[in-house]
Amino acid sequence: MTNKARLALIATVAALSVVSPALAQSQIVSPPNTAVPPPSLFVPQTGQTLQPTLSGSGPGGAETFQDRAARCAHEAGVFGQATTGNFIGSCVNQ
Repeated sequence: MTNKARLALIATVAALSVVSPALAQSQIVSPPNTAVPPPSLFVPQTGQTLQPTLSGSGPGGAETFQDRAARCAHEAGVFGQATTGNFIGSCVNQ
């Protein structure tokens, strides 16, 4: 590479590495509050209050892998299967 080509390359890289003043300024943006939990549901026949579940966080309310992993870990703890990985593995990979 000649000195002239090397200088041209250095000038090009230097010009591309300059940050635009518009990009240098940032703003803090808070996410929208889209997950408002629904109210509890009282069942008079049993006297119990049920907590409705929220839909998944995927497109159209679909359950994502992260949703499924959290649900399976919760169920493993509730059903006393938290000490073995078999329950969580089979639940997540279904």
